[in-house]
Amino acid sequence: MEESKNNGESLKVTDGDRYRAVGELIKKSAPSTVYYSLLIFSSIIVGCGVLLNNMAILIGGMLVAPVLTPALALALGVSVGDVKLISKEFWLLVKSFIIIGAAAAVMTIIFGKPENFFAVENTLRAAALWFTVAVASGAGATYAWVRKEIADVLPGIAVSVSLVPPISLTGVLMMAGDFFSARFYFLVFSLNLLGIVIGSLVVFSMLRFYKAEKRIKSVESESQEG
Repeated sequence: MEESKNNGESLKVTDGDRYRAVGELIKKSAPSTVYYSLLIFSSIIVGCGVLLNNMAILIGGMLVAPVLTPALALALGVSVGDVKLISKEFWLLVKSFIIIGAAAAVMTIIFGKPENFFAVENTLRAAALWFTVAVASGAGATYAWVRKEIADVLPGIAVSVSLVPPISLTGVLMMAGDFFSARFYFLVFSLNLLGIVIGSLVVFSMLRFYKAEKRIKSVESESQEG
């Protein structure tokens, strides 16, 4: 009985948790020199991983990529109905993925297209499985962000969140002239992004983050003044 009670308590968050999580998430998902530097580094690393067909390099690039935080911030905006936050994070993600795809395309022009690609099942079943992973990853990342004591799992979640490799593969395949496969990987990317936002939105709703609406407005005002 005591264990069940403790498990129930572990799913709850305090107003302080919400206050801290909102502030850190919005600040870390803001466009900055650090954000774009990490984005460029990860784009190059992942592009090399795709062209070399090397999974270890891909994983390294995924760990560097900063795109998880704006995806979670987008879900936060949706959970409280903050149109301004939604718009800001959406366009940051659009710019980010254009940079990732463009970097992969340029690297393909410079180094040439790879002879072989990763053996990935190119079916709707595979896309559905990627979507399922994305939903779970979005939920897990959001909960880990809110509960600071389990934040050490975030790097592992960042690896499971497959956003950068699909868009990088899309850029490479377009330059290689394989538009059918490029379209599939773009679909995988789109489903992954949607899945992450849905999973994150569910957790934000369960943890009653609508109570943090004033905090969100406050952080946004501070960012504008800064």
